[in-house]
Amino acid sequence: MFRARLGVRARILAIALIPSLTLLVVGVGATGYLIDQGQHDRQVTEAMREASGPTRTVYEIVQNERRLTLTYLSGDPEAAAALAAVRPNSEQALRGLVDSAQRLRDLQPDEISDDVGSFNTLIQQLGNIRTAVDARTVSPGDAYTFYARLLDALSVGAHLSRSFAPDAESATQLTLSTRIMHLLEATSRSHGLAGAALRTGRPVALPEEYFQQTGFYHTETALMAAELDAEPAERLRNLLSSPQWQQLVRTENSLIGRSVPGAESGENSAALPPAQLASWQAAADHVNHEMLELWDDQNHVMQQTSLDAASRTTTQSLLIGLAVLVISAAAFGISLVLANRFIHRLVRLRDHTLALADERLPDMLTRLRGGEAIDESEAAAKLDFGHDELGAVATAFEHAHAVAVTAAITEARTQEGVKSIFLNIAHRSQIVVHKQLEILDEAERREEDPAMLDILFKLDHLATRERRNAENLTVLGGGKPGRQWRAPVPLVDLVRSAVGETQDYTRVRLARLPEMRVAGGAVGDLIHLLAELVDNATSFSPPQSRVQVTGSVIGKGVAVEITDQGMGIPEDTRERLNDLLDSPPNFEVASLQSDSRLGIFVVAQLAGRHGISVRLWESEYGGVRAVVIVPAGLLTDPAEETTPLTGLPRAVPPGPDDGSEPAAEGVATATLVEDRPRTVPGAPLPAAPSAPPAVDTAGPAAPVTGPAETTTEPEVLPDGRPALPRRTRQAKVAPLPEDSGATQDATTRPRSADQARDLMAAIENGTRQGRRPLPGADSGSPTSDGASPDEQEG
Repeated sequence: MFRARLGVRARILAIALIPSLTLLVVGVGATGYLIDQGQHDRQVTEAMREASGPTRTVYEIVQNERRLTLTYLSGDPEAAAALAAVRPNSEQALRGLVDSAQRLRDLQPDEISDDVGSFNTLIQQLGNIRTAVDARTVSPGDAYTFYARLLDALSVGAHLSRSFAPDAESATQLTLSTRIMHLLEATSRSHGLAGAALRTGRPVALPEEYFQQTGFYHTETALMAAELDAEPAERLRNLLSSPQWQQLVRTENSLIGRSVPGAESGENSAALPPAQLASWQAAADHVNHEMLELWDDQNHVMQQTSLDAASRTTTQSLLIGLAVLVISAAAFGISLVLANRFIHRLVRLRDHTLALADERLPDMLTRLRGGEAIDESEAAAKLDFGHDELGAVATAFEHAHAVAVTAAITEARTQEGVKSIFLNIAHRSQIVVHKQLEILDEAERREEDPAMLDILFKLDHLATRERRNAENLTVLGGGKPGRQWRAPVPLVDLVRSAVGETQDYTRVRLARLPEMRVAGGAVGDLIHLLAELVDNATSFSPPQSRVQVTGSVIGKGVAVEITDQGMGIPEDTRERLNDLLDSPPNFEVASLQSDSRLGIFVVAQLAGRHGISVRLWESEYGGVRAVVIVPAGLLTDPAEETTPLTGLPRAVPPGPDDGSEPAAEGVATATLVEDRPRTVPGAPLPAAPSAPPAVDTAGPAAPVTGPAETTTEPEVLPDGRPALPRRTRQAKVAPLPEDSGATQDATTRPRSADQARDLMAAIENGTRQGRRPLPGADSGSPTSDGASPDEQEG
C-alpha cells in the first residue's frame, strides 16, 4: 500500500496548492474559452459585415426584377427590355451573396446549412420561372410568390444570425435590423403589386396580399420610428414626413378603394397617365432607397455593437484570466507564508523540545547526581506557542517535561536513599565482619590443633571475602573504601594481596611481575579490582585448571593479565561487557536487576576513578583474558626513590581531608606480604605456605603494611620431618615512616588481628611442609608442585 512520505511543509502547501492549481486551471480554461469565443464573435460579425453589402444588392436588384416581372405580366410591353437588362445583374448579385455567405457557414457550420430557407434551390429554379415569365405561362400571383420566397430565404438567414450575437445588446440591434429587412420587403411587395395595377388600370392582382403588406409596412414604420436609435429614427421620421411618402399614401388609398371586393369601377379604373405613373414610380423608388439606407444604417449600428461586444468579451476574458492567475498566485503565496510560519513554529518547538531533552534535562540529572537541590518549579519548562493547536501541543510537551522532571527528582531522591541504605548496610556489615575477624584471630592464637586451625583459616578467609562484598556495596553506593596509603606499594605485593582474597588462591600462578610501585592513593581500589577479576577467573574455570597472572611494562604503564581456562564468554556478551567497562554506568537498581554481574559494575566504577583500563579478550585456551592497564601516572620506579624501603609502609588511616568513608570502630588491619625467601642449596627447605596470608581488601579501615614473618631453617625431628616453626614477635616488621608519629616501641605494641592471622597461616604452612618428604640435595630440581622458577603459588 502506497504511503505518502511528505513532510508537514509539503502537506500544508499541497492543501493550498491543489485548490489554487484547480482554480488556475479552471480560470485559464475559462479565459481561453472566453477569448476564443470573443475572437469567434468578432469573426462572425466581420463575416456578416462582408455579407451585408451583397445582401443589399440582392434585395435591390431582385425586388426591381420582381416589380418588372409583375409589370410585364400585367401587359406592359416596355417592361420586357428592362427585365432583360436586370436579370444578369440579379444572377451576379445572387452568386456574390452565396460566395460571401460561405465564410459565415464555415464559422457556424452547425447553425447554417448549405441551403438555408431553400435559397440555393430557389436560385436553381429561377431560370425556369424566367422562361415561364417570358412565355407568359405563369400568372402574376405565382411569379410574385416565387420572388417572395426567394427573398424570404434571406430573412431566414437573418433570423439565424440572431443566435450569433455576442450579447443581449447586439441581439437587440440585430433584431431591429431584421425587422427593417421585413419592412423593406413589405414595402417592395406593396409597390410591386401597386405598380402593375396602376399601369393597367385594373384592380390589384392579389388584393389581400396587397392589403396585408401595405398595412404591415405602415404599422411597422410607425413602431420602428419609436424603437430605433437616434440617427436611424431621425431618417425614418424624415421619410414619413416626405412628399414622396405622402404621394404613396394617396395612391395606396386609391388602389385599396378600387381593389376592395364589390367596389364599382369608375373613373378610377383607368390607368394613370405616364407622367403621374413616372412620378409615382419615382416616389416608390425613393422610399425603397430610403428603406435600404435605413437598413444599412441599422446594420452598421448592429455590427459595431457586436464588434464592441466581442472586444469587450476578449478584454474581460483577459482580465478574468489575469485575475484568476493573480488570485491563484496570491493564494499559493499566502499559503506558503502561512506554511513557513507554521513550520518555523514547529522548528522552534522542536528546538525547544530537543533542548529540554538533550541539554536541560541531562544537566538537571547531573546536578541531581551531584547532590544539588533542584526546585521543580524552576526546572519546569515554559513553552509559549500561543493558544492554537500547536500551542496545545507545546503545553502537552511542557506537561510531559514537568512530569519527567518530577520523576527524575523523585528517582534521584530514591537513588540517593538506596545509596544511603547501601552505605549504611555496608558499614554495619563491615563492623560485624571486623568483629568476627577479631574473634577468629583470637581463636587462631589459642588453637594448637592443625585440623581445627585449617577450619579457622577457612572461616577467616570467608569472612575476608564477606568484607569485600560489603565494600562492593560501598562502591556501588557512591562511597569510597577507607583504605589509603601515603607511600607507593610494590606491584607484586599488591597482586598477591588481591590473589589472597580469592577462594581458590592455590590455583593461581603468579609470573614474574615488573618491579614497579603503585601510588598509595590507588592501592586499595586496585587490590579490590584485581581481586574481583581473579575471583571471577577461578569461579568460571574448571577446578583442576590454573589461572595465570602476568604483568609487563608497556608504553602506557603496566599491563596485568589474568588468564583462565574456562568456557569463555560469547562475543556479543563480551562486547557488551567491554562497553560497560569503558563507560561505567550509573548505579541503578533496574540495571542490577537485569544483570546480576555485580562485580562488573564494581570493576567499572573502580577503574573509572583512576583512569585504569580493563578489557576482556578471548584467551588462547578458549577462556577469558582480562587485561588491566595501570596508567603511568599511578606508577613509580623503585630506582628513582631516595629512601630505600625494607618493607611496605604502614597505611595511614583516612583523615578528614581524604574524602573516604570513616573506618568502623575496632576494624582490623591487613598486611601486604613480600616474596618468600629463597632457599640455600643443600639446606632444608623452609616451611612453604600452602596459602598466602589472608589479606583484607574490602574493609574501610586502612591496613598496616609490613613484610610477613619468615622462619629460619626448621629443626629436623627424629623421624626426619622438620619441626614446626616458631615465630619471633616483631622480628622483621618494617620500620615506621619518619612522619608516622609512632612513639611506642615495636616490642611493646600489641599484636593486631592480621598479624596474628599471618602467624597462624605460617604455622599451618609449616605443618603441611613438614609432612612432605624432604627434597633432594639438587637445588636446581623443579619444585614438588611442578611450578617453574618464575612462577609462584598464590
